[in-house]
Amino acid sequence: MKKLILLLVVLIVCFNCTISKPKRQRPNILFIEVDDLTAKYLGYFGAEFARTPNIDELAASGVVFSNAVVQGTMCTPSRNSLITGLYPHNLNLYDNWDITALPKGIWTFPKALQKEGYRTFWVGKNHVLPNRKGIKAENPIDYMNKGMQIEMGFDDVYQSKGRYMVMEMAIKFNKEEGWEEGIDTYGDFLFQNNLMDTFLEEGNDTPTSLDPDTEYMDGHFTTIAIEKMRKYSEEAPFFMWVNFSGPHGPFNIPKEYLNMFNIKDMPEIINPRYENFDIPEKLRPRLNTMNNRITAIYRKQYSASIAYMDGQVGRLIDFINTSKYSDNTVIVFFSDHGIMTGDHCLLGKGTLFKEVLNPSLIISYPNEYKAQWVTIPVELLDLGKTVIDIAGANEKTLNQTPNGNSLLPLLNGEGRFKGSGFGFSEIKDFRSVFNGDYKYIDNSETPLLFNLKVDPDETINILEKEPKMVAYLKKAMDQWLLKTGQ
Repeated sequence: MKKLILLLVVLIVCFNCTISKPKRQRPNILFIEVDDLTAKYLGYFGAEFARTPNIDELAASGVVFSNAVVQGTMCTPSRNSLITGLYPHNLNLYDNWDITALPKGIWTFPKALQKEGYRTFWVGKNHVLPNRKGIKAENPIDYMNKGMQIEMGFDDVYQSKGRYMVMEMAIKFNKEEGWEEGIDTYGDFLFQNNLMDTFLEEGNDTPTSLDPDTEYMDGHFTTIAIEKMRKYSEEAPFFMWVNFSGPHGPFNIPKEYLNMFNIKDMPEIINPRYENFDIPEKLRPRLNTMNNRITAIYRKQYSASIAYMDGQVGRLIDFINTSKYSDNTVIVFFSDHGIMTGDHCLLGKGTLFKEVLNPSLIISYPNEYKAQWVTIPVELLDLGKTVIDIAGANEKTLNQTPNGNSLLPLLNGEGRFKGSGFGFSEIKDFRSVFNGDYKYIDNSETPLLFNLKVDPDETINILEKEPKMVAYLKKAMDQWLLKTGQ
């Protein structure tokens, strides 16, 4: 009798546990990807002059990956590497113009999310290269959208080529017979709302008079994304990838953002004498020919673009926090790469200095992931496997991911992170490996080794002083190439 009573008590306790702790629904996933963002221009990375309260708050409530690295150092290599789980050397894609399309039927993580029952959305600027061979369409917009749907794995697509490209197209068509509808979604929006002339007149350095939240490109994308989430009524969880065009130039953001900054407050330019090396020519694709004052003005404009972008990030976060999605949405914020803003006498990207390599990665899901600062080196393409894991995919599906390691064990503290502790990045003829302290840049002419703990500005080549570290990192790179394939 006592055994029977004890059994009943155990069953009641277990039943009550089951009732009190219902299984959490699979979360929605919101990617916020920005273009050309250098981490040291964000408040949470120590920039006292920055005006990035929304990103800073997201970092304070989320998991910050301070030693994440991008695999490609330009828009197209980085984004196509991320979505396919393949490295630039697998795709032969190091520059924005290396290839015109990915292989037909290539694996992508949004396709994997679709198989897990997620509804997938793309909103914003697009540098992904779906193979559109055999696709029939009514116009270029339809052609591009169908490529994203069929080949990349998106159910719903709203895309543009970005402000710079739309400007180039608008100038070309304006010289001929005016804007041709059907070639770019944002261009059509401007044309249909009689805003094209304003866009053309203010396209470079003139502060825009377009409405920052509905007409200027990233505000327009934010409005579209919020509206799509507001109208979403399906039971399936969603994955939405919002792609901002900023803070990529041109820096013609609204004047109110420019007025937030003073050139005297801009970070000091890293331009010292280098010890034991000269910067190899291929690591300096775009030299800065501006004097210090003009460089400071350039940095002010860049900072203002970041402040504007932060405001749009805030709109997305505010919507999530005040919507039905507030308790069940993972927010992932990151950049495709950073840019040089005068340091090392360089501008732009396409190099392997740290200003370009850190994607400012933050993952926030306060109900499940404790706020923390992760210093273990991770890679941007780890996100593919991470979101598939968050979606609850089985081990077989996870193993189909070409490369990368799920960050979920680092996010929830359950299990062991399977990453190697190295982050790899590539440009044509050069590769780098970073282990959290040291960065080794491998090439046939001028190999470089930096200790970022004592030389955070990467100005002292200690290659000859630490041959054991060189051998260690070179071996890690060889093993990585062997594992990932040429």
